[in-house]
Amino acid sequence: MAKKRNRAQEAVTATAKTIKDTADTAFDNVQAAAEATESVAMNTVDKSADALNKAFDRK
Repeated sequence: MAKKRNRAQEAVTATAKTIKDTADTAFDNVQAAAEATESVAMNTVDKSADALNKAFDRK
């Protein structure tokens, strides 16, 4: 039979889970921000290329 954990052990386990959950949320937020930045950068490149192509077509 498994030994029952005492309150200190349960508190340590709960604290570790809270830290891991918080870190997971933080990493998810950083990843979302990086993806948003990448999307803006790619759209900027596309719009710049479109503008240049339209300028060349007018010549």
